Amino acid sequence: MSGAEVLIVGAAAAFGAFLTAVAGLGGGILLLTVMVTVMEPGVAIPVHGVIQLASNGSRTVILRRDVDWPVVGRFAVLLVPAGVLGFLAADQLPVTAGRIAIAVLALLIVWWPAALASTTALLGSGRAAFVPLGGIAGFLNIPFGVTGPAIAPVFRRHLVERAAVVATFGAAQTAGHLAKIGVFAGGGFDLAGHLTVSGVGIGAAIAGTWVGTRALHRIDERTFGHLFRLVLTAVAARVVLSGLW
Repeated sequence: MSGAEVLIVGAAAAFGAFLTAVAGLGGGILLLTVMVTVMEPGVAIPVHGVIQLASNGSRTVILRRDVDWPVVGRFAVLLVPAGVLGFLAADQLPVTAGRIAIAVLALLIVWWPAALASTTALLGSGRAAFVPLGGIAGFLNIPFGVTGPAIAPVFRRHLVERAAVVATFGAAQTAGHLAKIGVFAGGGFDLAGHLTVSGVGIGAAIAGTWVGTRALHRIDERTFGHLFRLVLTAVAARVVLSGLW
């Protein structure tokens, strides 16, 4: 990669981390969208996981008192075995169609509350729904790279306080990216061969998270709710349009 391309990835990582810290989601898919324009998808997805591990991990550390750890524990149960299955099936899944499907599901969930209720009912009752949700996310994370827009509304439904939503979703995503990195590394991907772009992205993501988490505490609950829906809609629409284009 050229120096300019590395800087582009760094800028996207910083802005994406800031956006996720403030709105609760959006930064991961924004970063991946930028990365696949300068990297092969098979390289971009695991490197994206490394950068997002730093982004979500730093947000988790900063907001650790707001994390609902039982939810994170349930979400993490099936991440690795589902990730291995996703890795084995990756070559058989249409990546663009899969991302469009995830984005359309996100739009339905956020603008049609009954769809969210139906979805969580299929997963199970109460917080037990986070166990199969983690399995689904772990499987789809490998071939498609991101699942945040589709699963974030489930966290929003169960966790009312904005800080709890951002912190718990960040911790769950940290576990998800850690599992994804482990699966790719186990499959032979050379993470050490991409240290420069990973290092720049990690530093930028941590800086963006630090700024964003301070802005989060200045946003009231109603504004956060509107911002959450707006960002999710914009990100999902961008995925659908780019896939169709």
